[in-house]
Amino acid sequence: MSVKDITQTDTEKSGLLPGLHDSAFVSEYGRIETIRAARYNTSFSLVLVDMSGAAGAFKLTASAVLETVRSCDVVGMTEDGSLAMVLPETDYFGSLVTIRKLARAVGLAFPNRSMPDVIISQATFPKDGRLYAELLSNAGKNAAAKRDSIWARLELKKKIFWEVIGELASGAFKETENASFDAGTGQVLTEFFMDQINELILKEIARNPHKRGIMYLAARKVASTMPAAKLLNSTAAFTSKVFLVGEADESAWDIKNATPIVIDDPRFREIFFTFYLSEDSAYALVCKENWGGIYSCFHTSDTTLVEGLIAKFQTEYSLQEQLG
Repeated sequence: MSVKDITQTDTEKSGLLPGLHDSAFVSEYGRIETIRAARYNTSFSLVLVDMSGAAGAFKLTASAVLETVRSCDVVGMTEDGSLAMVLPETDYFGSLVTIRKLARAVGLAFPNRSMPDVIISQATFPKDGRLYAELLSNAGKNAAAKRDSIWARLELKKKIFWEVIGELASGAFKETENASFDAGTGQVLTEFFMDQINELILKEIARNPHKRGIMYLAARKVASTMPAAKLLNSTAAFTSKVFLVGEADESAWDIKNATPIVIDDPRFREIFFTFYLSEDSAYALVCKENWGGIYSCFHTSDTTLVEGLIAKFQTEYSLQEQLG
Protein backbone atom coordinates (compact mmCIF):
# COMPACT_ATOMS: atom_id res chain seq x y z
CA MET A 1 0.00 0.00 0.00
CA SER A 2 1.27 3.48 -0.80
CA VAL A 3 0.32 6.86 0.65
CA LYS A 4 -1.61 7.61 -2.55
CA ASP A 5 -3.83 4.60 -1.83
CA ILE A 6 -4.99 6.18 1.45
CA THR A 7 -6.97 9.19 0.29
CA GLN A 8 -8.11 12.26 2.19
CA THR A 9 -11.67 11.08 1.54
CA ASP A 10 -10.92 7.96 3.56
CA THR A 11 -9.66 10.13 6.40
CA GLU A 12 -12.71 12.40 6.29
CA LYS A 13 -15.01 9.38 6.40
CA SER A 14 -13.30 8.28 9.61
CA GLY A 15 -14.62 11.38 11.40
CA LEU A 16 -11.23 12.93 12.08
CA LEU A 17 -10.48 16.64 11.86
CA PRO A 18 -9.56 17.85 8.36
CA GLY A 19 -5.85 17.31 7.88
CA LEU A 20 -5.66 14.72 10.64
CA HIS A 21 -5.03 11.25 9.27
CA ASP A 22 -5.73 7.86 10.74
CA SER A 23 -3.03 5.55 12.09
CA ALA A 24 -2.78 3.52 8.88
CA PHE A 25 -2.02 6.61 6.82
CA VAL A 26 0.62 8.09 9.12
CA SER A 27 2.29 4.70 9.57
CA GLU A 28 2.52 4.20 5.82
CA TYR A 29 3.79 7.72 5.30
CA GLY A 30 6.38 7.19 8.02
CA ARG A 31 7.50 3.93 6.40
CA ILE A 32 7.95 5.66 3.04
CA GLU A 33 9.81 8.54 4.66
CA THR A 34 12.31 6.13 6.26
CA ILE A 35 13.02 4.65 2.83
CA ARG A 36 13.48 8.10 1.30
CA ALA A 37 15.71 9.35 4.12
CA ALA A 38 17.88 6.22 3.98
CA ARG A 39 18.24 6.52 0.21
CA TYR A 40 19.25 10.19 0.25
CA ASN A 41 21.13 10.09 3.57
CA THR A 42 18.95 12.73 5.21
CA SER A 43 17.18 13.09 8.55
CA PHE A 44 13.55 13.34 9.48
CA SER A 45 11.82 13.44 12.83
CA LEU A 46 8.73 12.01 14.44
CA VAL A 47 7.02 14.16 17.06
CA LEU A 48 4.54 12.52 19.40
CA VAL A 49 1.84 14.35 21.40
CA ASP A 50 0.84 12.11 24.30
CA MET A 51 -2.59 13.22 25.52
CA SER A 52 -3.24 10.41 28.00
CA GLY A 53 -3.45 13.03 30.76
CA ALA A 54 -5.63 15.49 28.82
CA ALA A 55 -9.08 13.99 28.80
CA GLY A 56 -11.64 16.15 27.00
CA ALA A 57 -9.02 18.37 25.38
CA PHE A 58 -8.43 16.41 22.19
CA LYS A 59 -10.15 18.63 19.63
CA LEU A 60 -8.60 21.93 20.77
CA THR A 61 -5.17 20.32 21.13
CA ALA A 62 -5.31 18.62 17.74
CA SER A 63 -6.53 21.83 16.07
CA ALA A 64 -3.64 23.81 17.60
CA VAL A 65 -1.18 21.20 16.32
CA LEU A 66 -2.63 21.22 12.81
CA GLU A 67 -2.46 25.01 12.64
CA THR A 68 1.20 25.02 13.70
CA VAL A 69 2.84 22.37 11.53
CA ARG A 70 4.21 23.04 8.05
CA SER A 71 2.33 22.09 4.91
CA CYS A 72 4.87 19.32 4.23
CA ASP A 73 4.34 17.71 7.64
CA VAL A 74 1.90 14.84 8.10
CA VAL A 75 -0.18 14.57 11.27
CA GLY A 76 -2.08 11.46 12.24
CA MET A 77 -3.40 9.34 15.06
CA THR A 78 -1.60 6.47 16.69
CA GLU A 79 -3.36 3.33 17.80
CA ASP A 80 -3.24 4.44 21.44
CA GLY A 81 -4.86 7.82 20.74
CA SER A 82 -1.79 10.04 20.63
CA LEU A 83 -0.91 12.39 17.78
CA ALA A 84 2.09 11.59 15.60
CA MET A 85 3.76 14.08 13.26
CA VAL A 86 6.19 13.07 10.52
CA LEU A 87 8.50 16.04 9.87
CA PRO A 88 10.51 15.60 6.64
CA GLU A 89 14.02 17.09 6.44
CA THR A 90 14.00 17.83 10.17
CA ASP A 91 16.94 16.90 12.38
CA TYR A 92 17.05 16.54 16.17
CA PHE A 93 17.39 20.24 16.91
CA GLY A 94 14.72 21.13 14.37
CA SER A 95 12.33 18.78 16.14
CA LEU A 96 13.04 20.47 19.49
CA VAL A 97 12.20 23.86 17.98
CA THR A 98 8.97 22.36 16.61
CA ILE A 99 8.11 21.01 20.05
CA ARG A 100 8.53 24.51 21.52
CA LYS A 101 6.19 25.96 18.90
CA LEU A 102 3.62 23.24 19.48
CA ALA A 103 3.72 23.72 23.26
CA ARG A 104 3.12 27.46 22.85
CA ALA A 105 0.30 26.87 20.37
CA VAL A 106 -1.45 24.37 22.63
CA GLY A 107 -1.08 26.74 25.59
CA LEU A 108 -2.64 29.59 23.60
CA ALA A 109 -5.54 27.35 22.62
CA PHE A 110 -6.61 27.22 26.27
CA PRO A 111 -6.57 30.92 27.33
CA ASN A 112 -9.18 30.61 30.05
CA ARG A 113 -7.89 27.52 31.77
CA SER A 114 -4.62 25.78 32.34
CA MET A 115 -2.93 23.96 29.51
CA PRO A 116 -3.91 20.28 29.36
CA ASP A 117 -1.41 17.72 30.58
CA VAL A 118 0.18 16.84 27.26
CA ILE A 119 3.70 15.54 26.78
CA ILE A 120 5.37 16.31 23.45
CA SER A 121 8.34 14.12 22.61
CA GLN A 122 10.37 13.22 19.56
CA ALA A 123 12.60 10.68 17.82
CA THR A 124 14.89 11.31 14.87
CA PHE A 125 15.95 9.10 11.97
CA PRO A 126 18.44 7.44 11.94
CA LYS A 127 19.71 8.09 15.50
CA ASP A 128 16.59 6.75 17.20
CA GLY A 129 15.71 4.05 14.70
CA ARG A 130 15.69 3.16 11.04
CA LEU A 131 12.09 1.89 10.98
CA TYR A 132 8.95 3.91 11.66
CA ALA A 133 7.90 1.47 14.41
CA GLU A 134 11.25 1.98 16.14
CA LEU A 135 10.91 5.75 15.96
CA LEU A 136 7.39 5.60 17.35
CA SER A 137 8.51 3.32 20.18
CA ASN A 138 11.46 5.54 21.11
CA ALA A 139 9.34 8.68 20.94
CA GLY A 140 7.03 6.96 23.44
CA LYS A 141 9.99 6.14 25.68
CA ASN A 142 11.11 9.74 25.49
CA ALA A 143 7.61 10.83 26.53
CA ALA A 144 7.83 8.56 29.58
CA ALA A 145 11.26 10.01 30.42
CA LYS A 146 9.80 13.53 30.20
CA ARG A 147 7.03 12.63 32.63
CA ASP A 148 9.65 11.22 35.04
CA SER A 149 11.98 14.23 34.73
CA ILE A 150 12.26 16.62 37.67
CA TRP A 151 11.27 19.28 35.14
CA ALA A 152 7.78 17.75 35.24
CA ARG A 153 7.81 16.42 38.80
CA LEU A 154 8.72 19.81 40.31
CA GLU A 155 6.60 21.71 37.74
CA LEU A 156 9.62 23.84 36.85
CA LYS A 157 8.07 24.95 33.56
CA LYS A 158 5.68 27.13 35.60
CA LYS A 159 8.54 29.04 37.25
CA ILE A 160 10.79 31.79 35.95
CA PHE A 161 14.41 31.06 35.08
CA TRP A 162 16.05 32.30 38.29
CA GLU A 163 13.47 30.55 40.46
CA VAL A 164 14.40 27.30 38.75
CA ILE A 165 18.13 27.99 39.17
CA GLY A 166 17.64 28.81 42.86
CA GLU A 167 15.61 25.67 43.49
CA LEU A 168 18.21 23.48 41.82
CA ALA A 169 21.18 25.10 43.58
CA SER A 170 19.57 24.90 47.03
CA GLY A 171 18.05 21.45 46.67
CA ALA A 172 19.28 18.08 47.87
CA PHE A 173 19.16 15.72 44.93
CA LYS A 174 20.55 12.19 45.00
CA GLU A 175 19.40 10.53 41.82
CA THR A 176 21.02 8.81 38.87
CA GLU A 177 20.63 11.83 36.58
CA ASN A 178 20.49 14.62 39.19
CA ALA A 179 22.82 15.26 42.11
CA SER A 180 23.70 18.05 44.56
CA PHE A 181 27.14 18.60 46.07
CA ASP A 182 29.39 21.23 47.63
CA ALA A 183 32.65 22.51 46.17
CA GLY A 184 35.28 25.00 47.27
CA THR A 185 37.52 25.57 50.26
CA GLY A 186 37.96 22.44 52.35
CA GLN A 187 35.75 20.33 50.07
CA VAL A 188 36.66 17.24 48.08
CA LEU A 189 35.96 19.28 44.94
CA THR A 190 37.58 22.71 44.75
CA GLU A 191 36.16 25.82 43.08
CA PHE A 192 38.24 24.88 40.03
CA PHE A 193 35.87 21.96 39.48
CA MET A 194 33.65 24.25 37.38
CA ASP A 195 36.56 25.15 35.09
CA GLN A 196 37.41 21.47 34.73
CA ILE A 197 33.85 20.62 33.72
CA ASN A 198 33.82 23.38 31.10
CA GLU A 199 37.15 22.16 29.79
CA LEU A 200 35.83 18.60 29.43
CA ILE A 201 32.79 19.81 27.48
CA LEU A 202 34.87 22.02 25.19
CA LYS A 203 37.29 19.18 24.52
CA GLU A 204 34.34 16.94 23.64
CA ILE A 205 33.10 19.62 21.22
CA ALA A 206 36.57 19.92 19.69
CA ARG A 207 36.86 16.14 19.25
CA ASN A 208 33.67 16.16 17.16
CA PRO A 209 33.96 19.42 15.21
CA HIS A 210 31.16 18.57 12.77
CA LYS A 211 28.62 17.60 15.44
CA ARG A 212 25.97 20.21 16.22
CA GLY A 213 25.43 21.35 19.77
CA ILE A 214 24.91 24.40 21.94
CA MET A 215 26.69 25.52 25.11
CA TYR A 216 26.01 28.41 27.47
CA LEU A 217 28.76 29.21 29.96
CA ALA A 218 27.88 31.89 32.52
CA ALA A 219 30.74 33.49 34.44
CA ARG A 220 31.36 36.46 36.74
CA LYS A 221 33.44 38.15 34.04
CA VAL A 222 33.77 37.17 30.38
CA ALA A 223 37.35 37.94 29.39
CA SER A 224 40.23 36.47 27.42
CA THR A 225 41.89 35.47 30.70
CA MET A 226 39.17 33.02 31.74
CA PRO A 227 40.25 29.34 31.51
CA ALA A 228 37.61 28.46 28.93
CA ALA A 229 38.80 31.28 26.68
CA LYS A 230 42.33 29.92 26.59
CA LEU A 231 41.06 26.55 25.40
CA LEU A 232 38.69 28.12 22.86
CA ASN A 233 41.53 30.21 21.40
CA SER A 234 43.70 27.14 20.91
CA THR A 235 40.99 24.99 19.30
CA ALA A 236 40.22 24.62 15.60
CA ALA A 237 36.82 25.77 14.34
CA PHE A 238 33.80 23.58 15.14
CA THR A 239 30.09 23.46 14.36
CA SER A 240 28.70 23.67 17.90
CA LYS A 241 27.68 27.10 19.17
CA VAL A 242 29.34 28.35 22.36
CA PHE A 243 28.05 31.43 24.19
CA LEU A 244 29.88 33.12 27.08
CA VAL A 245 27.43 34.92 29.34
CA GLY A 246 27.87 37.69 31.91
CA GLU A 247 29.62 41.01 32.33
CA ALA A 248 32.45 41.41 29.83
CA ASP A 249 35.52 43.50 29.13
CA GLU A 250 36.83 44.45 25.70
CA SER A 251 38.96 41.32 25.43
CA ALA A 252 35.81 39.16 25.37
CA TRP A 253 35.36 39.96 21.69
CA ASP A 254 38.80 38.53 20.89
CA ILE A 255 37.87 35.03 22.07
CA LYS A 256 37.72 32.58 19.18
CA ASN A 257 35.00 29.99 18.58
CA ALA A 258 32.53 31.67 20.95
CA THR A 259 30.06 34.53 21.08
CA PRO A 260 29.90 36.76 24.18
CA ILE A 261 26.45 37.64 25.51
CA VAL A 262 26.86 40.69 27.70
CA ILE A 263 24.30 40.78 30.51
CA ASP A 264 24.58 43.27 33.35
CA ASP A 265 22.77 41.30 36.02
CA PRO A 266 24.20 41.06 39.58
CA ARG A 267 23.03 37.47 39.88
CA PHE A 268 25.79 36.40 37.50
CA ARG A 269 28.32 37.45 40.15
CA GLU A 270 27.30 34.72 42.57
CA ILE A 271 25.61 32.04 40.46
CA PHE A 272 27.47 30.31 37.65
CA PHE A 273 26.06 27.79 35.22
CA THR A 274 26.94 25.73 32.21
CA PHE A 275 24.34 24.23 29.87
CA TYR A 276 25.31 21.86 27.08
CA LEU A 277 23.02 20.06 24.66
CA SER A 278 23.91 17.94 21.65
CA GLU A 279 22.12 15.23 19.73
CA ASP A 280 23.84 12.59 21.86
CA SER A 281 24.15 14.13 25.31
CA ALA A 282 22.96 16.77 27.73
CA TYR A 283 24.55 18.30 30.81
CA ALA A 284 23.93 21.22 33.13
CA LEU A 285 25.96 22.50 36.08
CA VAL A 286 24.66 25.19 38.44
CA CYS A 287 26.77 26.56 41.30
CA LYS A 288 25.88 29.26 43.84
CA GLU A 289 28.62 30.95 45.86
CA ASN A 290 28.01 30.99 49.62
CA TRP A 291 30.00 32.26 52.59
CA GLY A 292 33.52 30.99 53.16
CA GLY A 293 34.29 30.18 49.55
CA ILE A 294 31.83 27.28 49.45
CA TYR A 295 29.69 26.65 46.38
CA SER A 296 26.36 24.82 46.51
CA CYS A 297 26.17 22.93 43.22
CA PHE A 298 23.78 20.83 41.20
CA HIS A 299 24.45 18.89 38.04
CA THR A 300 22.31 16.81 35.74
CA SER A 301 22.29 14.72 32.59
CA ASP A 302 18.48 14.96 32.31
CA THR A 303 17.87 16.01 28.69
CA THR A 304 14.40 17.39 29.43
CA LEU A 305 15.73 19.57 32.24
CA VAL A 306 18.70 20.84 30.22
CA GLU A 307 16.56 21.74 27.21
CA GLY A 308 14.03 23.41 29.51
CA LEU A 309 16.74 25.51 31.18
CA ILE A 310 18.08 26.61 27.80
CA ALA A 311 14.58 27.49 26.58
CA LYS A 312 13.79 29.57 29.68
CA PHE A 313 17.14 31.35 29.56
CA GLN A 314 16.70 32.23 25.89
CA THR A 315 13.12 33.41 26.38
CA GLU A 316 13.59 35.48 29.53
CA TYR A 317 16.70 37.25 28.25
CA SER A 318 15.19 37.76 24.78
CA LEU A 319 17.94 35.73 23.11
CA GLN A 320 17.64 34.17 19.70
CA GLU A 321 15.75 30.91 19.98
CA GLN A 322 18.28 28.50 18.60
CA LEU A 323 19.49 25.02 19.31
CA GLY A 324 22.63 23.69 17.70
